[in-house]
Amino acid sequence: MTLVLTLTSDRLIYKLHPELVHQVEQLLFSKGANNCSNCWLAQGMAAEINFDGIPKDVALESVGLFLERVPVDKNIQKNVNRRKKMLLADMDSTILQIETLDEIGHAIGKEREIAMITEKAMNGDIDFETALRKRVKLLAGLNINQLIEFVLEKLLITKGASTLVTTMKANGAATALVSGGFTVITEIVREKLNFDLCYGNTLVVDSSIVTGNLKPPVIDGNTKAAILDQRCKRLEISRNDTLAVGDGANDIPMLAEAGLGVGFRPKPVVKKHVSNIIEHCDLRGVLFLQGFAENEFIT
Repeated sequence: MTLVLTLTSDRLIYKLHPELVHQVEQLLFSKGANNCSNCWLAQGMAAEINFDGIPKDVALESVGLFLERVPVDKNIQKNVNRRKKMLLADMDSTILQIETLDEIGHAIGKEREIAMITEKAMNGDIDFETALRKRVKLLAGLNINQLIEFVLEKLLITKGASTLVTTMKANGAATALVSGGFTVITEIVREKLNFDLCYGNTLVVDSSIVTGNLKPPVIDGNTKAAILDQRCKRLEISRNDTLAVGDGANDIPMLAEAGLGVGFRPKPVVKKHVSNIIEHCDLRGVLFLQGFAENEFIT
């Protein structure tokens, strides 16, 4: 089975160069790899090396040690069925640069309380639903329109997010935003980036005032994985045809379920559960993992 090593970087910080790619290729040869060949997906930003003859874990360990001090992402996967038919993406700290609940907390003077709960939840120290309900209680009495305004003022789309969604859709993939955040925000982000669908948690509102409660069901990690399965059945595709990207503990079930699960600038707990990690490149790295070249991107 041919494997492919994808190297990606932020070229504003570190430009990938042919000498480095050649050195990595020679390293794989030295470990027993056969049929090594490389190609560039984006100059200075992304390259891939196809090889066979050695196990994935041996190659990844060797390359990881060699590039330990170089700000480059290194991911290895089988070189089959790489372009996926469905994208499921987390919202907070993935599609968005911000944690929306934390930004709301900052605006209402409860930043520290909410951020502490968020951090514990994203690191898996407390379960997501408990953490979410605790944070929502702190929003009781807030006008829903103010809440939306607070988030919109700080709304920062992660670099590459629009290109990721647009390019995958142009190549026939279905796209969904799957978030533990609030539907009043997920709908805005869905429309802004043209996702096909979005899922989120619904705040209970009485006369435009947030009550501090949620409407069931709660979108947590297990629900995200269940949504992936449901969409597969609806679209009549295999889980191997799916791609999921996220950063926090509540994304782990979805990432594990997908054919290609990508931890994007992931929390430490997530790194233990995923084999594909992007820390240096932006979200275009998810396209590079599928073998897209920069000249194939739709912006």
